[in-house]
Amino acid sequence: MKKKYLTYAGIVAALLLVGMFIAICLSSFPFPFLPPSAAIDPVTNASVDENNMLVLSGTTTLPWYANMSVTISTCPSPGNCTGGTNTWNEATIIPAADGGRNRWRSEFDLSLLIPGDYQITVATYSFGKNYSLIQGAPIATGHFTLGDDTAGSGAIHKRSPAVQPYIRINPLKQAGSILIITGITSLAPATPLAWDLHGVTNATVGNSSDYRGTVLVTEGTEGVNRWSVQIENSTPEPGPYQVTLTGNAAGNISPAGTVSASTTFVPSGSATSGNTTTLLPVSAHFIAIDTLPDIHTEGVYVITGTTSIPAGQDLTMNVYPAAFETGSYNFSVDARDAGQNTTLSDTGTFSGASGGTVVVNGAGGENLWAFKLETYKFSPGEYLVNISNDNFDWTTRTMKYGDLFSSRIFPVTVNNS
Repeated sequence: MKKKYLTYAGIVAALLLVGMFIAICLSSFPFPFLPPSAAIDPVTNASVDENNMLVLSGTTTLPWYANMSVTISTCPSPGNCTGGTNTWNEATIIPAADGGRNRWRSEFDLSLLIPGDYQITVATYSFGKNYSLIQGAPIATGHFTLGDDTAGSGAIHKRSPAVQPYIRINPLKQAGSILIITGITSLAPATPLAWDLHGVTNATVGNSSDYRGTVLVTEGTEGVNRWSVQIENSTPEPGPYQVTLTGNAAGNISPAGTVSASTTFVPSGSATSGNTTTLLPVSAHFIAIDTLPDIHTEGVYVITGTTSIPAGQDLTMNVYPAAFETGSYNFSVDARDAGQNTTLSDTGTFSGASGGTVVVNGAGGENLWAFKLETYKFSPGEYLVNISNDNFDWTTRTMKYGDLFSSRIFPVTVNNS
């Protein structure tokens, strides 16, 4: 009996070894029978990009489809990183092109962190009932020091993102004979902006201004300031017109430092032609999105707008591929399809963002909202941004749909800088 038992045990062991060999050969996971592991690249000042984002990276044995998280924890005292505050973010796993270890990366906004010592923890995660987060055991840890102005060379430092001065003009509105021109700017409050209105004949802008004046920039939210012009009886003749805004960060000093913007429009009742836009009607109950900047991958942008909703109420923002609205997409979540050359015009990978924001007080019956959009995990392509007064009830786990929304389609292009 003992001999037969050993024979059977040998057969079973041989079958297990053959099965393991086949699994290793067929698995895309480099080490399917070993615990997951990861390594963290050194954190230096080169890890802080031009947007003041700390870009952490490293390698891992996890496959591209695994759920991987990165947590930054404050260390209340040297060597003690328990009991501090945590900042959590998911990591993107990038498949290795040469068959080696996959790479991972995750981004953190340094403006939210104070100088001090920090611990980095890389782990897996999953979701349980009611979407509860289940954090796995750490598979890698590291440390870095965020220094102040007096910190030595061993610390990393924050960067001040450079803001290219701009003036943007929102879609124009018309209330009766009153033309309403509004927009946003990076110029400081109280900066004067010169505006003028020209008639356009045969695609040629007139030399003389039909109307002109000066308006002061007013304070907005999240560093995005505002301006507004109202002109009565501004378009006495039918046909296209062009409005131009000009300002200067140092005051009315031309031409150095001059910033300008212009748009061509036709008044209500006129026929549209060329690159012109019709005027929007004025609504008493609304959510509006300000004119968007050029948006690229690997960037941080503040999307803003106005609303009639009272200050203190919540709004919901969703950004997703525009093809989702038409159904003309081939859905994929494979990170191997998410390279810089992948576009989302009709097919591609899922990428987007969602979140909430709170309405703040504005002026002239228009309150303000702002939403920070990070595009580090975006693939190039056409996206739709939607802002609404929908709200998710976390108690009942249901969405409470509101009665207002505004949406806009915009392109995301590759950041070549």
